[in-house]
Amino acid sequence: MRPYREVLDAIKGRCAVASTSLRAGDRVLITSAVCAASSPSSCGWCFAPGDVFSRCSACRKARYCSRACQQRDWPQHRHECAAWRSIPERNPSPTVLLVARLAAKLFLGSQVDQEEKNGVLKLRDHLADHTELKRHQFDEMTQLVLLLLSRYKAEKREKNATLDELHRDLELEILKLFGRVNCNAFSVANEFTNEAVGIGLYPEGALFNHDCDPNCVVSFKGREMQVRVVRDIEVDEELTVSYVELLQSTKARRRELKESYFFDCECKRCKAATNGQSNEDWYLDGLRCSNKKCASSGGVEITAFERELESLATLKAESNASRWEKYRREWEILTNRLQLHPRNSRVATMAREIGNFLLVAISPELRSQALRFLLAELQAVEWLLPKTKLPSRGLLHFQMGKVVFEEVNAPLNAMPQVKKVDTIQQAAKHLQEALTV
Repeated sequence: MRPYREVLDAIKGRCAVASTSLRAGDRVLITSAVCAASSPSSCGWCFAPGDVFSRCSACRKARYCSRACQQRDWPQHRHECAAWRSIPERNPSPTVLLVARLAAKLFLGSQVDQEEKNGVLKLRDHLADHTELKRHQFDEMTQLVLLLLSRYKAEKREKNATLDELHRDLELEILKLFGRVNCNAFSVANEFTNEAVGIGLYPEGALFNHDCDPNCVVSFKGREMQVRVVRDIEVDEELTVSYVELLQSTKARRRELKESYFFDCECKRCKAATNGQSNEDWYLDGLRCSNKKCASSGGVEITAFERELESLATLKAESNASRWEKYRREWEILTNRLQLHPRNSRVATMAREIGNFLLVAISPELRSQALRFLLAELQAVEWLLPKTKLPSRGLLHFQMGKVVFEEVNAPLNAMPQVKKVDTIQQAAKHLQEALTV
C-alpha cells in the first residue's frame, strides 16, 4: 500500500500527501515508465551509458550495450525497426521516439491498458500555455510521429490506416502528448554520475509537486524510478520533489519553472529570498570580491559576462581530449576571469559536469583530475546544508570516497604507509557521509 494519497488542491491541483509518518530514507514509490527512450549515448534497453554500442543491423538507429539487452528490447523494437529505417532522420530525438511509443501504445495497440491510458491522458498538456515557437516545434515533430505511426501500424495490424486517416484521428492527440511529455516527463539519470541517459513518462511520479526545498528525491536504477524522503515527514504533509537545479538563484529557478511548467513558485525558500529573509542569492548568483583583503565573504551581483560563456558552451567537442580542453577553458573563465564566488551555482554545476566527465574517462591521467572538481563542488554546496537537503550531496561523497580509494590502490602509487592510512580514513569518511544524506 502506498504511504501517500492523492488530494486535489485549489491552487496546486493534484498533490501527494503522506498518509503515514515517514523517516528520512524511506522509499515512497518505485515505478516503471509507461514508455521511455534512451539518449544516443546510452543503451536502448538498460540505459547504461557508454562510448561503444552495437547497432541494430536493420535500422542502424537503436543502440545496445550487449546482445542480451538487444534481445530484451526486441519485442518493442521489432514494431519500430522498419519505421525508423524508412525516415531520413539520422538520430531522431529521444522525445520524438518517446511520443511515438506512447501514441502507438495508447492508440494503436490491440489490447490497450485502459487504466494506464487514463493515467497518461489525465496529465495536463498546457498546450495553450506554450509559446508559439514551441507549439510550432511540436507541430513539426507531430508530422514525423504520424509518419512513423503509419509504418508502425502497418507492421502491427493487417488492416493499414493511411497517413491521412492518422492525421484526422490522431494529430491533435499527438500534439497533446508532446505537451504532456514536456511538462510531466522525467529525465532518467544514471545512478552513479547523475547524468541524463534518457527520458521517460512516469504518471505516478508526476503526482509529486515541486518545491525548491523538497522533502523527497527522485533516483533511477536503469529505467526504474524511485522516490525517497530526505527528512522525516508527518502525516498530511505534502511530498515534494525538485523540477529544476536547486543551486540556481531564486530568479533563475522561478524563470525556469514559469517557462517550462507554467506556475509561479511560492515555496518558503523563494519567499524568504524575495522578502529579504535569506541572502543565499548573494552567493548563488555572485562574484568573488576583488578586494584582496576580503575573506571571500562578500557577494557581488552578476551583471555581465554571459555572452562569452554561452559562446564557449556552443563549441562542439568530439574526443575526450577536446572535451577536456573545452572544460579547462570554461573552468578558467568561471573561476579566474569572471571571478565567480566559490559558492556561485555555476561553479557547483560546472564542477559537477567536469567531475562526472573525468570519473568515467578511460585515461588514468584524466580520472586522477576528478577529485579536484568534486572537492570544488562540495565547497560550493556544503554551506547550504543541512538547512537545504541537496540530494546530489550523497552521490558526491560516494564519488569522492571511490576516487580516493582508487588513488590508494593505484598500481604505481608509492604512497607512504602513514599517508595511506590517513587517505583510507578520508575515503571511509566520505562513504559514511554518503549513507547519512
